[in-house]
Amino acid sequence: MKKTKKSWLGKLIITGLIALPVLCLLLATISGIRSIQNRVESGETDLVPIDSVYARGKTLIQEILDQAQLSDLINTNAVCGNESELLILAIGIDQRSNDFLYGLADVIRIVHIDFRTPQINVVALSRAILVNVPEERLKVAGPMLLNQAYFFGSPGMNYYDGPDYGAGALQDTINYNFGVSTERFLVIDFQAFVRFIDAIGGIEVNLPTYVDDMPSSYFPAGVQTLDGAQALTLSRVRSKYSDLARIDNQTIVIKGIFEKLKNPLMIVKLPKIIESLQDSYKTNIPGDQLANLICLLPTLKSENVQFYNPSVDLITSDYEFIPNMNQQMEIFRWDQRLVDWINESLYAKPTP
Repeated sequence: MKKTKKSWLGKLIITGLIALPVLCLLLATISGIRSIQNRVESGETDLVPIDSVYARGKTLIQEILDQAQLSDLINTNAVCGNESELLILAIGIDQRSNDFLYGLADVIRIVHIDFRTPQINVVALSRAILVNVPEERLKVAGPMLLNQAYFFGSPGMNYYDGPDYGAGALQDTINYNFGVSTERFLVIDFQAFVRFIDAIGGIEVNLPTYVDDMPSSYFPAGVQTLDGAQALTLSRVRSKYSDLARIDNQTIVIKGIFEKLKNPLMIVKLPKIIESLQDSYKTNIPGDQLANLICLLPTLKSENVQFYNPSVDLITSDYEFIPNMNQQMEIFRWDQRLVDWINESLYAKPTP
């Protein structure tokens, strides 16, 4: 393994969940909507409360957006704000309680947001990639699987001598192995994912082939509508498939969420969406950057949101003895080609 130096989402104000674009932008929405509601309650503005959307319906949507004064966030030197770009590590964990005490990083996405183009690239990393341990701050024996970095850094394990517990440990590990430094992170648990999908009325996906996880589950090929629990199951199927196939399924689910959120009428569901995520995420993204994300969304076109999944020629399936587990485990080996692919994908421009 080698190290190197260097190292979605649509036209609406809401988005966020299993992977990064969905995750990051939904939080931006929550922050923005709460800010608007606070201004209403304090008498600082005549903005229409979001609950009145239910009473007055579709005609209020543009009115609310017009009164939100999001244009004030736009900087003359960039599409939104003063920053030219932002790297966010989006993490979905398998912890089912909301205390974030433990958890393995089951979904790992690096999200590069370019405020100039504008452009958002979402790069997937397999949780089973074999990595070296940044031993100065993560006090466990290596090598280990990438998703274990979050687990050993979590408060319940507390093997990480650095900030932000599991998220910080995973950020540190990615930077140490691949040379990608992500200053910001967003962590969300799977129960929030289920509640979110149900809150928006399910999603439509188009599977290129059937997904067979019998006797637990089966998804036929073609177009179908999934509720939250079904979407989570599809995202986690693995017993008969490789981790790369699992990543592909996760990306199909993320795209389904994106397509559902492109409908402006989804704004009427914001209160329920906000409620669905209470106490179910952790982030260090500050309010000004969330505001810039809100500002950016209406400027994005579908072609300016790209998803990148690693291919079989970049990583090799193998087995390795993992000291912290005291057993042989199936892993993915990699070389400099994966490092190059990660960096190229993060900064790739849309093709005409």
